[in-house]
Amino acid sequence: MDDKIAICYTFCGPTYRKTAIEKLINLHKDDENIFYFVITEDKKYFEGIKRNNLFVYELNEFYDEYPHIKKYEYFLESTDKDDYARKFLEQRYRFPFSTNRLHLLLAEKHNITNVAMLGTDTDLSIEIYKNINEKDNRLYNSVGRWYKKTDEKNMTFIVDILNNEYNLSVEEEIMIFDAAGKLFCFENVEFMRNFLNIWDEIMVKLYDGDLIKHYQGSYAVNNEYILAPIYNAIGIKPGKTYGGLFTAKHNPKEERFWM
Repeated sequence: MDDKIAICYTFCGPTYRKTAIEKLINLHKDDENIFYFVITEDKKYFEGIKRNNLFVYELNEFYDEYPHIKKYEYFLESTDKDDYARKFLEQRYRFPFSTNRLHLLLAEKHNITNVAMLGTDTDLSIEIYKNINEKDNRLYNSVGRWYKKTDEKNMTFIVDILNNEYNLSVEEEIMIFDAAGKLFCFENVEFMRNFLNIWDEIMVKLYDGDLIKHYQGSYAVNNEYILAPIYNAIGIKPGKTYGGLFTAKHNPKEERFWM
């Protein structure tokens, strides 16, 4: 491989942790250009894993720089599987997928501009990744992509923020990317950092303004319709489809057993 890539997992809870550990052990061979970033609620479970370039963080390590995450986007902590299920239901918890943005900080620290944000049930083929030539602010994703008008799916909130706060315009019809697995290929770390800052500031405005409720699903706060207007406004373009680049094997009966 000629350039570095970050493979990133963000999750909390014992069932997701189990899947992530299996992926880290079995998925890829060690390579000096492959970095693994994990953000979770308890990093002690990963202490015995022998992988090159593995960096595990707890979400609370970001609280000093991003105090709003502690307030709005915390991870559910539990002692075991049953405790997690009880707390999830009693607290009406929704996992904040937007915490994925913190991986861009880790990528910046290691001067990495290719960043794969994966669900624990989604794999990325390194062999196919090596064949990707277009890396000028491209987004490759798994499962699917489709077009929507920006007056649908509550995207007007995002469009208004981009217009009013950043003087950025969004087209009337834009591409939506399923969020199960994403590979960002940025032209430089400066572009990546600007994307992170805008994404972060928009999340704060959505939570502060009690607008985040419009993006809540049955078990998570979803990203698709928050991110799509941002992509369009700042010039993150869709990469062409590479068959086999992602493999998504959803296992909700195991990982979302409480539902």
